[in-house]
This record gives sequence, C-alpha cells and structure tokens, in this order.
Amino acid sequence: MYPWLIPDWHALSQTAAAGRLGHAWLLLGDPGLGKEQLAEQLARLHLCHRPERGEPCGQCHSCQLFEKGHHPDLGTLTTESKTIGVEAIREICSRLQNSAQLGRGKVVIIPDAERMTESAANALLKTLEEPAGDSLLLLIASQVSRLLPTILSRCHKHVCQLPAEGETVRWLAEQGHQATLAQVRICQGAPLRVLRYIEEQQDSARRDLLESFLALAQTPTRANHVCGLLASDTQVRLHWLQLFLCDALKTQAGCGHHQLAMPDLTALSLQLAELHSSEKLLEAEQQLVELKMACQPGQLSNPTIHLMNWLTRWL
Repeated sequence: MYPWLIPDWHALSQTAAAGRLGHAWLLLGDPGLGKEQLAEQLARLHLCHRPERGEPCGQCHSCQLFEKGHHPDLGTLTTESKTIGVEAIREICSRLQNSAQLGRGKVVIIPDAERMTESAANALLKTLEEPAGDSLLLLIASQVSRLLPTILSRCHKHVCQLPAEGETVRWLAEQGHQATLAQVRICQGAPLRVLRYIEEQQDSARRDLLESFLALAQTPTRANHVCGLLASDTQVRLHWLQLFLCDALKTQAGCGHHQLAMPDLTALSLQLAELHSSEKLLEAEQQLVELKMACQPGQLSNPTIHLMNWLTRWL
C-alpha cells in the first residue's frame, strides 16, 4: 500500500474489526492519492474468510481469488465515457442482489462517483436505502460538491489527506524520480499526479502554454493556438494557468520566490505582473475558476467555445 495511505487504512480496518463498517462508504480525497488501492484493500478485508487483526489473511480461497483478479463476489464499475449513466449503475448494483458465491458477502466499487448523472445517482440511492444482505458499496470521489446530498447522507465518509511535500519527494525518489518542489506544488502535492507529470515530461508543455499565454499581449492573433493547447487535458492546463495568474498577483504583492506555486518560472510570472494590472489578473483568475467548473467532464458538449470566450475576454 502507498505509504501515505497507511494511516487511512489503519482507521478503516479498525472500524471493520469493531463491526462498524456498515453497508456504504465514500472515500474522498484529491485525485492522485491512490484511493482505489484503499477501496480494494477494504474489499479484500470484507471478503476474507479468516481476517487477522483487521487485515485480510492473504491465504484463504477468497484472498487468493482476489489476488488473481477473479473474485466472483467483487464488482468494479469501469467506463471510458465522461459520465456514469443509469444503466451502468443498475447493472453493477444488480450484482449485490444475488447470493454471495463464497459466502462472505458481496462488494461493489464505484470509482469517480462524481461522474454519475442525476438519474444514475437516483438509481444508486435505491441500493443505498435497501442494502442487500452482507453487501458493501465503496464509492470513490474527489469532488464531493458534485454528489447528491441524498447520496452523501447515506454513506459513511473517510477523507484521505495529502502527504507532506517532503514525504512526496522521498517517495518519488524511491521510484527513481528526483522531483522538484515546483513539480510537487503544481500537482497539489498528490504523489501519483506528480509521478504522471514527471513520466509524461509535462514541464515543457507547461512552459509552452504559459509562454504562449504571456505572448498574447503582443500577438493576440495567437489566441487560437493557446485555445488548442488548452483543449488537450483541459483541467490540468487550466490549473497551470490559474497558478500562473496567482503567481503574478503574488509577485505584485511583493511575495518572494519561495512563496510562488511555480518558482521555476519566476521570470515569466514577473513579466505577466508587469504587463497587467492587479484588477485584470484577479478578474481573469476568478473567471478561470468558473471556467474550470464548467469544463468538468460531462458538463459541456463543446468546451472549446467556452475556452475561446474566456481568452477573448482576457484580450
């Protein structure tokens, strides 16, 4: 298990050992923490025939099937679409209505639960209101605000905390990557997000985007190019832009290099701060927050139009 999840696991396993696990849990926390691993371990414990001190034994038939990925009483929802529809929820929840093949209950895991449509969430609500036998429903989410209050009220909740920056840097070093403080902060301290960032060599993509955005003051005709850069991995790149605007505001306020979210691009932040007023930067940052919310997966049919509208207002 990822080292930063061990305290979370201890808390959940103690709850299970005390017989207070209940029928439904919502595992919350920033993306990139590996919450799926936590859910799988909790499922493994719930299905284990001979749990020992709040841990799955690893030796019984159930644990062996789980390890091989063939456990008949475990269902994990997988979908490549931007949203989770009602049919997918009905299909996965129907598994809980059947008798457990190995006699230890059934478990369903729903990653990215915030992607459920309203009709899908309402379908899930029926399962939460009338849980079947010794079943366990595990929801995983990063944005609690996008879940229906009725879903929230019927789940136990556990919030996974971000590790300290130093812990993230040490873990990445163990994986063979020398992460910078800037890279950790850009990824909001989530170790798996930093790992992906480094492996995909996103430093150059980030610099290209921010330099292109900065150049719009002299060449506004490049707005289409910037919009094209934002259209790929939109949430991540809008986050980079938001950090850039915030760093420019911090620079105007007299903050030092070490206080910036992207200290490796201090020179670019200084240029942005010198080109635009605090009022313009602040207004753009506030509009960008709204744009990020609107561009969440499944929210817009054509986010490119909204991206260009924001850039036009900026110009």
